[in-house]
Amino acid sequence: MPAVQGTLILDSVVRITEQRNREDLERCLVETLIDLTDLSRVSIVSVKPAGGAPVAECLACIGADGNRCARCEPRPLPEFPLVERAVASGLEEVEVGQNGGFAAAVPAYGGGPDDPQSFLVVEGTGDSAHHRKLVHGFAAIYRNFTGVLRDAERDTLTGLKNRRTFDENIGRIVGAAAGARRGDTTERRHHADAELHWLAICDIDHFKRINDTYGHIFGDEVLLLFAAIMRKTFRAEDLLFRYGGEEFLAVLAPTSAERAAQAFERFRAAIEAFAFPQVGRVTVCVGYVPILADDVSSEVLGRADTALYYVKSHGRNGVRSFDELVAQGLLIRPSEVGSVDLFESA
Repeated sequence: MPAVQGTLILDSVVRITEQRNREDLERCLVETLIDLTDLSRVSIVSVKPAGGAPVAECLACIGADGNRCARCEPRPLPEFPLVERAVASGLEEVEVGQNGGFAAAVPAYGGGPDDPQSFLVVEGTGDSAHHRKLVHGFAAIYRNFTGVLRDAERDTLTGLKNRRTFDENIGRIVGAAAGARRGDTTERRHHADAELHWLAICDIDHFKRINDTYGHIFGDEVLLLFAAIMRKTFRAEDLLFRYGGEEFLAVLAPTSAERAAQAFERFRAAIEAFAFPQVGRVTVCVGYVPILADDVSSEVLGRADTALYYVKSHGRNGVRSFDELVAQGLLIRPSEVGSVDLFESA
């Protein structure tokens, strides 16, 4: 390998490993491969289940001309036949065109229980083997560093996403809501106007009493099982977080008010019905709100938190919508939302 090319590759690896979130990592990776090769297009495609049928989404894409593709909406996996074959085989799949062009889908990240698979998709002309070592090498760097970033995004006990990750995601979700309201094609989601993201704060009832009575080992087991029930109850496209202590957050992918209410009630009922070892019956309070186009994260959290503490002060073991409580005259919509304490225990 010429010394100049080796230096360029080393500089590229350094630049990739400087990234601190997945979106920047994906963007940096496709740009790097375009810079280092004569490939005509490089993309990263993720595959995840959605209602039982896998969907694929292009996360980052750039052509040799420097043009970047807009992040696409999730589409049925069969619309990405090369990636679909790579999913089925678990191996690299190559397709050679009659005009001398080729496309290859290289497995780049295996994912986890609630993580999508990722594939590095490259297109070019000539001999695909010429690029194979470099593409496979950078796919391995992406796989390893994605694992590092994933660990940094997760709560160490439950494996759910952590508070820092929520803070990063909520801004993007509010931005997407604003884009959909404006009709921006790059932000608009393919869902009915009545379908919104929904945020719920879920607080385990009397968790301090559980720790004091049974000890922290059983308290931790309650947290682990609580998180497992969250994963089982909500959809793969919903985002789940442990915000701190016994506080958990769920952000629903766009859905109607009726279905959001059903989802949160289904979760509450699942917790109440589960027999927690040694501890027995555990219940949960849930306060939830829609995420609107003109929201900021502190306001969203403030409204959900207000609904949560209404439930906590009215019998616990319940689910309430902030907007419905306001409409019923049970809460007053504040003109300003102050600081939110999500860690008050009872």
